[in-house]
Formats: sequence, C-alpha cells, structure tokens
Amino acid sequence: MNQELYFLRSSEQYLAKELLPLAFDLEESNESIEQYERHFGSYSGDIGVYMMFNNKVAGAAWVRVLVNGFAFVDHDTPELIVVVKPEYRKQGLATALMNQLFIEVSKIFSQLSVSVEDNSPTQKFFEKLGFTKIDNSEHKNEKGSDAFKMLKVLKEIEASKEEKHLEEECFRKSFRA
Repeated sequence: MNQELYFLRSSEQYLAKELLPLAFDLEESNESIEQYERHFGSYSGDIGVYMMFNNKVAGAAWVRVLVNGFAFVDHDTPELIVVVKPEYRKQGLATALMNQLFIEVSKIFSQLSVSVEDNSPTQKFFEKLGFTKIDNSEHKNEKGSDAFKMLKVLKEIEASKEEKHLEEECFRKSFRA
C-alpha cells in the first residue's frame, strides 16, 4: 500500500473539478456546486490536499471561503469538501486526508464548516473528527435533501513526526537524488 499526500495547487484544479460530483453524490457537476472548484487556488484561503494511492488519485480534501455556499458561517470560516473515490473507501484515506488538511488549515483559519446530509454516514465521520452540529442550520442541500451545517474549531496543530507539514516534506523531496 503506497500512499502519498500532496498540496492541491491551482494548476491541479482539474482534480477538484473531477472529484467534486462524487463529494455531492451527483453524476455530474452543476451550477450550484461549481463554486467549490472553479478557479481553485486563485483565491486567498483556498487550501487543499490530495492523495495518491498506488500512483492513482484516490481522493482530495479542500477548503475555500464562499459567501453563498451550503455551509456558509462567516467570512472567516472556509467550507470543506472531502471526497474519496468509491474504490478507495473504507481504508482510512478520508481520515488521513482530513488530518493533514487540519494541519494546513490551522495555520490560517481558526475553524471550518461543512454541510452534511441529515442522518447520513458522513455525519458520524465528521463527529469522530470533532465537528459539531450548528444549531438552527438546517437547509436543503444541492439534491434537495435535508441537511445541516457542522463546525470544527481548530487549534494550530503541531505535526507529529509521522505527519509532516507538506511544504517541509516537499522541500525535502526536492533535494533527494
């Protein structure tokens, strides 16, 4: 099992575009969700990571500040998108993506939000990661289903020896022969 994490850069925005419909459980992208990937990396506050698993893109997680997103809280709270391709699910990849994203996002933001479909398995996933439901945040999501917002408060996270800040790791890799 060979897995590596990388920054999701503006030049790799096509990955966000490709993965986005999976995050929303849709067959294809639509206007209401395109804002989550359009021009990713071009705006302050766009932060993302993606995972390669055996040399194939397995998933990604990213945040961006959106005023009209499904999980909008305020102008200082980015919204989260996380997606793992179906063939790579149930292997801990989403948790690995999220833990790395928390390290990177905590350098700039103090919290992040996500929109979650009511009574979905993802609700439990986010609760395990420390997200809590925001009172009175119920809304209809992009599929017209009942959903609500969840929030995670971040503290600047020190990377353990196993979890390195990605720029430090990329710097080291660039000098390896």
